[in-house]
Amino acid sequence: MDYIIPINDLKEGKHRYEFDVADKFFEPYPESEVKKCSIHVVVDLTKRSTGVDADFSLAGKATVTCDRCLDEFKMPLEYNSHISFQLGDEPEEVSDELVIISRNNTHLDLRQYIYEFINLAVPCQKYHPEDENGNSACDPEMIKRLNEIRATKTDDQETDPRWNKLKDLIN
Repeated sequence: MDYIIPINDLKEGKHRYEFDVADKFFEPYPESEVKKCSIHVVVDLTKRSTGVDADFSLAGKATVTCDRCLDEFKMPLEYNSHISFQLGDEPEEVSDELVIISRNNTHLDLRQYIYEFINLAVPCQKYHPEDENGNSACDPEMIKRLNEIRATKTDDQETDPRWNKLKDLIN
């Protein structure tokens, strides 16, 4: 689907659009953290004489890289947002919730908004979920290596003598 809604053809009132976002959606976005996904997007539009209100609801799964073990896993994502598209003379993004679109605009392209909402739904820290026993589902070999490196660094670290001089000043 092209994620474009012909707003001039809409009668005033409520309208619902549904989109399924898959891997191909992200091809124009090489910088995106999400490359693979299966997300269902519902957009409830309310057309008025002065513009269009859009309520977005996203739910599905995206393949992301675990920050701990670097393996990919499917993370459930959900996100809801609201944007008011008001008709005006000059296009302008006033805020996250208010966008002015030209009165001459015949279509509303939702692709960029859907892209941004999917990326906003991805948490800053991404870790494999725990299994039913409460254990990490991360790659055990990688966790073992990380623990070995952490133990080696702790054992080998010596205090820089310059810090000792500074510590003496505090006391």
